[in-house]
Amino acid sequence: MADQESRKKLNFLDCMGFCIGQIIGSGIMVLTGIVIGITGHGTPFAFMGAAVLAIMVMLPSAFLASAIPSSGAGYSYVKRLLGERAGFFYVCMFVITQVLIATYAKGLASYFVSIFPSFSETAVAMTVLCIAVVINLIGLKSSALIQNCMVAFLLLSLLLFIALGLPKVEWAVLAPSFSNVMPGGIKNFLTGIALLSFAAGGAKFVAENGDDIKNPGKTIPRAMITSTLLVSVFYALVGIVASGVLPLEKVAFENLTQVAREIFPPWMYIFFVFGGAIFALMTTLNGTLSWVTRSLQAASKEGWLPNIFARENRGGTPVLLLVIFALAGALPILFGLELGTIAKMGIGLDMLCEFMILVACFRLPSRFPREHADAHFRVRGKVFYVLLGIVGLLMLGTSYINLSDLTGPIYVVIAVYLAFIAALTLVRHRYMVKARDVT
Repeated sequence: MADQESRKKLNFLDCMGFCIGQIIGSGIMVLTGIVIGITGHGTPFAFMGAAVLAIMVMLPSAFLASAIPSSGAGYSYVKRLLGERAGFFYVCMFVITQVLIATYAKGLASYFVSIFPSFSETAVAMTVLCIAVVINLIGLKSSALIQNCMVAFLLLSLLLFIALGLPKVEWAVLAPSFSNVMPGGIKNFLTGIALLSFAAGGAKFVAENGDDIKNPGKTIPRAMITSTLLVSVFYALVGIVASGVLPLEKVAFENLTQVAREIFPPWMYIFFVFGGAIFALMTTLNGTLSWVTRSLQAASKEGWLPNIFARENRGGTPVLLLVIFALAGALPILFGLELGTIAKMGIGLDMLCEFMILVACFRLPSRFPREHADAHFRVRGKVFYVLLGIVGLLMLGTSYINLSDLTGPIYVVIAVYLAFIAALTLVRHRYMVKARDVT
């Protein structure tokens, strides 16, 4: 029985597949054109900055995952290091960040209708969301195998995009001058980095499956850092091709199909759209649904939510929670929200969630000294706290940049939701205390 359970756990290659699939998704395929519109020929440099920012932001999760790995990682870390009320508030706040699920489905649909314009983009987005739900219902290990196959196709597509695109790049227009890299000024360039940090930051979420990973203390940080560095090379090269082949006015605020049509023959263009764009977005959507339920599931098992939310099917999937997060992605699609609005809202709030994890990480050496000292991935002494302080400033700055462009009604929705979950946390905590007293 023990051997059977061991075979079900994810190894390093499985984690790399999930990480790469999680990173290469809506960001590279949807946000590239938007960032070209903001930063122009500075886009490749913005990709490099985004990779550095993504690695910095994931450091607290990597430290914690190496020292005290667990499923539902974000919730578990905040609860164990900051208290159970903070943990429940975190998991409730985390729910609203997952409007980002809609960006994956909508981005995929935009590429699909570029080939089949007679289809409804909304209908396609809803269909692929349902397909991803079905894939995850069959279980984590099986979805990992499907994920790895799709990752292989999307990497081949990106390699072809780079290999055939680089010879057609007008290198003179990419000269690294201030006016060329930051045509809209430093603020616009930083905005581009902040947006692209979403494209480069998906690897951290592999920690949510900590209990399902072999040797998680070593495997998780290794997969996080390795996959992010690997993908950052692809990102920079894709950014060069995307911004250097055609005039900016033709590619600004557009997806990659404009450049793909220029560099590929027709049959290879279709392969790129399906094997690259669609599989990239599908792997991100599939990967997200594989881990996104874990924190709420952990809270349910502890009594913060009704136990029915924690129940799993034979494949180990918490079905009800999976459906809830699928609905979180479906509602923005059905209400027709713009991709940019969804992305900025989700990224800005996600950075606030990450900041809570960072605050928890500050307490790791004092609360779990032995685990911190024995961790495979660690920094000791004052350097640990200085590094976390720098990362915290980066998180808050990235959150501000993304949230500052939202409209008044969205600010109201966010404020009302935060007030609601604060009240809910107090009410549920009283319930938990009474339940303990009774037992």
